Amino acid sequence: MPLDTANPLPPQNLEAEQSFLGAVLLDKDALLKVADKLVPEDFYKDAHSYVYEAMLELYEKHEPIDLLSLTNRLQEKGRLELIGGRSYLVSLAQAVPTSSHVVHYSTIIQKKATLRRLQIAAADITGSVFSAEDEIESILDRAEQKIFAVSQKLLRRVFVPLKDVLSEAFERIDELHREKGKLRGLTTGFTELDNLLAGLQKSDLIIIAARPSVGKTSFALDLARQVSTNGKASVGIFSLEMSKEQLVDRLICSQAGIDLWKMRTGKLSDAPGSDDFSRIGHAMNELSEAKIFIDDTANANIMEIRTKARRLQSEHGLDAIILDYLQLMEGTSKQDGRVQEIAEITRGLKSIARELNVPVVALSQLSRAVEMTKPALPKLSHLRESGCLTGDSLIVHALTGQRIRMDELAARKTKKPIPVFTLDDDWKLVVRPMSKVFSSGKKKVFELRMKSGKILKASANHPFRKLNGWHQLGTLSVGDALALPRSLCIENPVDRLTEDECVFLAHMIGDGCMVPRQPIHYTSADRINITAVADAAQRLFSITPRLVRQENWWHLYLPSPYRLARGKRHPVTEWLLKHGLQLAHSYDKVLPTSLFECSPNRIALFLKHLWATDGNISWNRHPGRKDSGAIYYASTSLVLIEQIQHLLLRLGIQSTVRKTQKIGYRPSHQLHIQGSMHQLLFLERIGCWGSRGEIIPELHRALKTIHANPNNDCIPAYAWNTVVVSAKNSASMSWRDVASSLGMSYCGSTLFASGISRSRMERLARVCEADELAHLAQSDVLWDTIASITPLGVQDVYDATVPGTHNFIANDIIVHNSIEQDADVVLFIYRKAADRNYRYDELAEDEKHIAEIIIAKHRNGPTGTVKLFWDEKRVSFKNLDRSHATSAIFNTPF
Repeated sequence: MPLDTANPLPPQNLEAEQSFLGAVLLDKDALLKVADKLVPEDFYKDAHSYVYEAMLELYEKHEPIDLLSLTNRLQEKGRLELIGGRSYLVSLAQAVPTSSHVVHYSTIIQKKATLRRLQIAAADITGSVFSAEDEIESILDRAEQKIFAVSQKLLRRVFVPLKDVLSEAFERIDELHREKGKLRGLTTGFTELDNLLAGLQKSDLIIIAARPSVGKTSFALDLARQVSTNGKASVGIFSLEMSKEQLVDRLICSQAGIDLWKMRTGKLSDAPGSDDFSRIGHAMNELSEAKIFIDDTANANIMEIRTKARRLQSEHGLDAIILDYLQLMEGTSKQDGRVQEIAEITRGLKSIARELNVPVVALSQLSRAVEMTKPALPKLSHLRESGCLTGDSLIVHALTGQRIRMDELAARKTKKPIPVFTLDDDWKLVVRPMSKVFSSGKKKVFELRMKSGKILKASANHPFRKLNGWHQLGTLSVGDALALPRSLCIENPVDRLTEDECVFLAHMIGDGCMVPRQPIHYTSADRINITAVADAAQRLFSITPRLVRQENWWHLYLPSPYRLARGKRHPVTEWLLKHGLQLAHSYDKVLPTSLFECSPNRIALFLKHLWATDGNISWNRHPGRKDSGAIYYASTSLVLIEQIQHLLLRLGIQSTVRKTQKIGYRPSHQLHIQGSMHQLLFLERIGCWGSRGEIIPELHRALKTIHANPNNDCIPAYAWNTVVVSAKNSASMSWRDVASSLGMSYCGSTLFASGISRSRMERLARVCEADELAHLAQSDVLWDTIASITPLGVQDVYDATVPGTHNFIANDIIVHNSIEQDADVVLFIYRKAADRNYRYDELAEDEKHIAEIIIAKHRNGPTGTVKLFWDEKRVSFKNLDRSHATSAIFNTPF
């Protein structure tokens, strides 16, 4: 019906609203009859909405709803004057003589509110039609959603008397008894499977997954046949891979029990006594009565499937949906990589199942990772659309600072979530729980090495964060810029090492000798360092050191203060063992876990003394230009260098690892701190103990005069053609306008050749009034480029789940996580005959035809394994006849 343009007011009835409110004021019990039917938004007049809201608040607090209480409540909320004061409340109470018609008034208000919502929905739909900015499918889907939302608001569930429910329950129990355990869900046709699942349940998302050629589609079609022919239910099949003709051929062969290949090649027998054609005719007659509806549109997305399913349900009824298969679907919105897209698709399918109250069965392809094990039995980890990391990948506990290997997290008996650092949508690092860490089997992995020297080993399909989204490792190239954390701030550090322990550990890690069967001693040319170690050893272990000079060096020997015997170790050895360390050569030296749990000040103290050993702070002379500083630490232990790099990150200091090697010597690794900004941070927050630190005041003054090079901390150049161009267009600016606002002359494409400094991005954000640019400028991310990607072979791999943000930090690199499927039930199909780990001709006859249906996940029931007979010629699964001998199973007609 066209809108009445002569009456522009939306549907409303102010008299009914006044009478309703007056009735509630007259009778405090009136609200009991209508509180579950009306919400404040149902009132047209804002004043009436405010009054009703206040009434509900008083009602919830069990306070009286009268003029005094209501006036006081509205005054507390600052709304008394907005509704017209106490006098208006008095007029409401006088507007109706009795409260007996309160339900009638509420019905009028609700009806008018529904009409207003329908009017608004119609206006929005009309606006979408005329703007036509989106695809027609998107407009249709939003239109259906808006109308559906209006109807949902109108339909509110009310209390049902227990006696009615008990009556229904008795009838249901009696029916189950009479029909010997009738299923609550739709029958699958497979007895043992139905016993475990109780059939296919309404609103469930059921994933059926397997490797190619195992029989996913055949199994799904068997379900469709059983549901429609035996269960007399309506099934919608969305086939994204096979055509409707291929599906129909399979359905006929399965129903008729004839050879699919013979039918497709026209080799059916018409000889006397042959019943091929009569069986086909009988099968087609049965299938013609089945309510199976097929849509073979390729590349369908969630929106299209939802729209078609709604229409099918309204026109023909709908009891189940089958989708073949998940990986061929497309998301409705742009997502950061396939991982997020699959997550969006499974959430959408679950939403369809709940909205239409039908089981949704979705087929899924498993990756080759499942074939790495023998037998190649699928697991839930194989279903997740995500890559994997090696077990030695380190995760930082965001509260304590402890670094934990992924394989250790996966092996923990207690699966309590741990807090980790993760990147949010505004490019800020936040703390979120890592809910799950699990083994993903074995996969081929690659070593990803960044320009900074940070290393992570991952599978080819593990996603990393670029500026324009998540990208799998296999798609990345040398030179690509990835997101890394600028710093890590631990929330609740605990100083598990005293100051003396930090000092002693630093010097002994650097210049100490702590190897088996040799006296523990410390060597230095700096008497200040010698004194620091001697004092710490005396206070910690009651050791009286012995000092021996050799040319320009001093050796400080640390003898045990007590006699050593079997079972009684040196106090330094005991101390090392207490902190998880052992006597080791320089190339095997590592830092204790307890150090990573310390506060920034304690870490800075450790580094200050460590730098006095194998560190360097000196001038870097440059003829013809300003001198700069050279600050680095050297060690033959790569693990130690990586650990020091992480400790510097904890203090907000970036560093780069370089490798050097002299002929005949072990490789040495140097950790360089570059750029005046980070060098100043190092000198101010850490510095250096002893004579090596004497240069610091002079170097600090010189670095303060150097302007930081913005290229050391910039956003990748392609930001110009992505986020910046989007912001520019939204602000209706030209590139000349942008250049002018930045105080630059427009220079064409030269403007886009370089990365964007954070300060320039900040100015661009202000000019374009773009939050996205501001978030990038103020981000917690440093952009580091890939130096190399090297294949390593097959290794054990692991993954994790961080709900919400779906990413975490491993080895100080931001990586994507595995996304848990939204399925209520996950079924895997496994056939030994299809397992590439076995030779088909070596299998026993029964093994060639046995299929295992593995219930790996069942949200509301048991898991387990069901064995079925696989009829390869008729591309169909059947119940296994366990009453016959094995040899007879395959000769029994089905």
